[in-house]
Amino acid sequence: MPHKKDDLIQDILVDSELAKILVPNKFKHTSKQGRVRRQKLLMSAQKLSEFRDIGDISLADVCEDAGIPRASAYHFFPNVESIFLALRFLNFIETLHILEKISVSDFNQWDGYIEKIIRESAVTFNKDLTKNKLMYGCNTPDFDSVDYEQKVDVSMVNMITDRLTSHYDASNYPELHSKVFIAYSLAHSVFSLSYRQHGVITSEMIDEAVTACISYLRTYLPQKLPKNK
Repeated sequence: MPHKKDDLIQDILVDSELAKILVPNKFKHTSKQGRVRRQKLLMSAQKLSEFRDIGDISLADVCEDAGIPRASAYHFFPNVESIFLALRFLNFIETLHILEKISVSDFNQWDGYIEKIIRESAVTFNKDLTKNKLMYGCNTPDFDSVDYEQKVDVSMVNMITDRLTSHYDASNYPELHSKVFIAYSLAHSVFSLSYRQHGVITSEMIDEAVTACISYLRTYLPQKLPKNK
């Protein structure tokens, strides 16, 4: 796991709102040894989830694989759910960074950009079994009562909407953000159905997600949006 990811872990488990849920106690190891142990726990959880159902993996399993005593693991994660929750959030961060690199200007119109976002999302999920399991599998941890899941979804939709409005004049479409949010939800619903039926996001279901999203957005947007002057 690259050091860059460990920096994200540090932010999640010490500095973010999510840290208050994941690690509510006073232990906040920022030493080199602490970072290494935290990294090992996350790597072990990810490795185990590649060939086992997440709901069948215990904290003891993760600790044994990582070679870290359970008493030490509690300093970083109160339970195994919090480990997978941290992994799920890291997966979101990584996916966001990948999708941010897609430029709206590379496409003739907005629908080409949206299609690329959907297809690249599916490719990213399919490359990593853990990503698919944590996002769409059964018995996966939720972000609970603080609506953290909605916050990360909004972050993704904000990025997509900001990219569109930075390139196109969408001043006549004040509800663009809410419509993109619905389209985003449609895509994930199709991806979820595909994963539960096939254990992967199939090419056919990727096409279905593209059709659903673009057809929905075309109900509100013209085929050609004017570019910003």
